Amino acid sequence: MSSDDGSAHHPPPPRPSLRALFFGVSGFGTRWPAAVRAAAAFALPAVVLLIGGLGHNALFAALGSFAVLYGENRPFRIRWRVIGIAAAALVASVAVMGSLGHLADLDASAAVRSGLVMASVVIAGVAVFVGNALRIGPPGPLFFVLTGGISATVTQHGVNPWVVVACTAAGTVGSMVAGMAPALVHRSRPEESSVSAAVAAIDDYLATDAPPESALRQGASGQLLHAWSVLHDAAQTDGALAQRLWQSHHRLHGATDDETLSTAPLPRPSVGQRLRAAAHPNSHATVATVRVVVAATVVGLISVAAGLSRPDWAIAAVVLVLQLGPDRIRGVLRGAHRLAGTVVGVGLFAVVHLLEPGSVALVAILTVLTFTIEISVVSNYGLAVLAITPLALLMSPTTAGLAVIAGDRIIETALGVAVAVAALWVVSPGAHRRTTRWSRSAAVGNMRRLLDDVAVTSPHTDTARAGRRDVQWALMEAELAATESAVDEPRWAHTDWPSHVHLRHLGHDLLAACWTAPRDRPLGADVVSDLRARAAAVG
Repeated sequence: MSSDDGSAHHPPPPRPSLRALFFGVSGFGTRWPAAVRAAAAFALPAVVLLIGGLGHNALFAALGSFAVLYGENRPFRIRWRVIGIAAAALVASVAVMGSLGHLADLDASAAVRSGLVMASVVIAGVAVFVGNALRIGPPGPLFFVLTGGISATVTQHGVNPWVVVACTAAGTVGSMVAGMAPALVHRSRPEESSVSAAVAAIDDYLATDAPPESALRQGASGQLLHAWSVLHDAAQTDGALAQRLWQSHHRLHGATDDETLSTAPLPRPSVGQRLRAAAHPNSHATVATVRVVVAATVVGLISVAAGLSRPDWAIAAVVLVLQLGPDRIRGVLRGAHRLAGTVVGVGLFAVVHLLEPGSVALVAILTVLTFTIEISVVSNYGLAVLAITPLALLMSPTTAGLAVIAGDRIIETALGVAVAVAALWVVSPGAHRRTTRWSRSAAVGNMRRLLDDVAVTSPHTDTARAGRRDVQWALMEAELAATESAVDEPRWAHTDWPSHVHLRHLGHDLLAACWTAPRDRPLGADVVSDLRARAAAVG
C-alpha cells in the first residue's frame, strides 16, 4: 500500500511509557459522585444488617455492593436492569462458590481443592468472554471472580453459605437504591454527558481539518455511536439532545442539516449479535478468555500443589491483569499495579487488624475503601488494588495468623502476576496479528454486504441502516485490534498499518456516502463501483 493513502501522515501509535502509566492518575477525583454511590451501596445495607444483629457478617454486603459499579454512566431507564443483571451474577457466583467451599471445608484433599480452582476458572472464563464481547469496560469481570473466591474461603471456615448469600443480596439492594437515587435529582445527566462528549470529539476533529483516515475521525465516530446508543437506551431519540447530536452528525459527514430528525441512527449491536460475533477463535474476546483460562488454571493448581491457602487470590491476580485483553505494555502495567497495590494493601490490612476494630468501625473502614476503589479504578489500578486488598482481607478469616496471611497473599499475587504477564507472550503469541487481520476482514465483509444492499435500494432503509451500524462497530473493533498490535509488535504493525489506514478511509467514506445520499434511491453506480474496488484493495 503506498503512502498516498494517508498512512505516511498517520503512523501507528507509539508504545506508551510504562513509567508514565504506572504513576499516572489522569481523571483522579472526577468520579466522586460515583464513588459516593458505591460507598452508599455498601454502607446502607451494612448498617441495616448490623442493626439486625449480624455483626461481622454484615461486611459481606460489600460483595453485592459491587453491582452499582456496572450501572455507572448508563441512562436510568436501563440502569436498574444493568445493576440487576450484575447483582444476579454476583449472587450466583457467591452462592455457587460458597456452597462448594462449604462442602469442601478446611480439610479438603488436593483433588477437592483443585475442583474449587476449576470452578473459579470457569467463572473467570465466562465473565471475561462476556465482558470483552460486550465491551463493558471498567471495572470489568474481576468482581465476579473475587466475590466467588471470598465466598468459598469464608464458608470453608464455617460461615453458613446462605448467610453470605443473604448479605450479598442485601448489598445488591443497596446498589439498586444508590444507583437509581440520582434520577430524583438529574435524570438526564448520562444522556447529556454522552452527547456533549460526542459533540466535543466531532468539534475537535473538524477543527484540525484532519483527513477521513485520521484517528480523530475514528474517535469521533465511536463517540457518536456511543451517544446514539445512550439516547436509544434512554428512549430520547427525538428530543432536544437528539437534535443537537443530529446536527453534529451532519457536520461529521459533510451533509446539510436542513432536515429535522426523522429516524435516529441505530444503537450498538444487540447483546446476542455481539456475543455471536465474538465467538470466533481470532476474536479479541476469545483470545483474552483463552489466556485467562490457561493462566488461571496454572496458578490455581500450582497454589494447591504448593499448599498455599488462597488459590483464588492468585486467580484474581490473573483476572485483574488479563481481564480486558490488554496489550503487552498495559498487561505489564496491570501486573505491576496489582503487585504494588497488594503489598501496600496488605500493610494497610495489617495495621487495621492490629487495631482490632469492632464491627461498626469495620463497616466505616470498608465504606472508605469502597469509595477509594471507585474514585481510582479508572485513573490508576494500583490505587484501586490498594483498597481492594484490605477490603477483601477484612471480610476473610484470620485464623492463620497475620504473618502467614500477609506472606501468602503476597506470594499468591506475585505468582498470579508472573504467570499472567508470561501468558501475554506464551499463550497464542501471534494472536495480535490474527486478530488484526480477522477484524479487518470482518469489517470489509460488512462493507461489502452494505454495498450490495445500497447498490439496489436506498441507504436509508431499515436493512441499510443496520448495515451502516454494523460497519461502524466493525471499524471500532478493527481499530482496537490494530492499535494493540502496534504496541505488541511495532515492527510488524509498521508494515501492516497502511492497510488499516486504508480501511479507516474506506469505511468512513462509505458511511458518509450513505449519510449524504438521497433518501429515495440507491447510491450511484460509480460510487458503489469505486468503493467496491477500494474494498478489494484492502490488505
